[in-house]
Amino acid sequence: MYHIRLYFSLINAAFRSQMQYRLSFFLQFIGQFIITFIDFLAILFIFQKFSSIKGWTLWEVGLLYGMTSISFAIAEIMARGFDIFDRIIRFGELDRYLLRPVGIFIQIFTADVDIRKFGRLLQAIIILCISWYRLGLEINIIKIVFLALSVFCGSFFYISLLIIGSTVCFWSIQSFELPNMLTYGGVETSSYPISAYRPWFRNVFIFFIPLAFVNYFPALYLLGKPDPLCMPRFLSFIFPLAPAIMMFIAVRFWNFGIRHYTSTGS
Repeated sequence: MYHIRLYFSLINAAFRSQMQYRLSFFLQFIGQFIITFIDFLAILFIFQKFSSIKGWTLWEVGLLYGMTSISFAIAEIMARGFDIFDRIIRFGELDRYLLRPVGIFIQIFTADVDIRKFGRLLQAIIILCISWYRLGLEINIIKIVFLALSVFCGSFFYISLLIIGSTVCFWSIQSFELPNMLTYGGVETSSYPISAYRPWFRNVFIFFIPLAFVNYFPALYLLGKPDPLCMPRFLSFIFPLAPAIMMFIAVRFWNFGIRHYTSTGS
């Protein structure tokens, strides 16, 4: 409970600090909204040429895109510090963090709360709501709770990827493209149905980096669609398992990196 209270105290301090420049925040909020909306425009352009993608219509893909984007936006808001961890290492700031009487993990977690990402979050929520309406999906408590839980678990999955990517910086000093491929590339990949990709590629996101468990399989349940991959039906309901496993791996990897940190030497 102490760490939870500390986390929200630090989040509140960061929020009040950034809101001191409200015009700047508003302009960057609008910028985030517009930039991320361009991503959905790419999907719209694709469906100008094709009526469906492997049996998925525009608004079915829109639902998948909304779920993915909401999860990633929450991850960026909550754990932005891990996304910029290469800068913390490179400028020697981690040594200062280590001297504080607070756990290093919670400090990095709240190192840079980027509330501008609420622009991305709002855009994703709007797309999700429009897609839900256009698909005529039933609104009931079971599906709403199921959707909320899958999005929440998806955000923790992306946080685990950010942690893994940041831990690599203990040895590389500066982040390289592989972690970005897993995070930003994973968002782009999972915005489309996994069944549309080649077998070797989709197997990566089902068995190796199991993003499909926090958006694709839950989306099948929400849409009432049969799985063209003929995977077991129960996979739509085990979405908490994937982020739990990934978070366990991420935290263990992070602790390993901290133990082997030798400073920048500057």
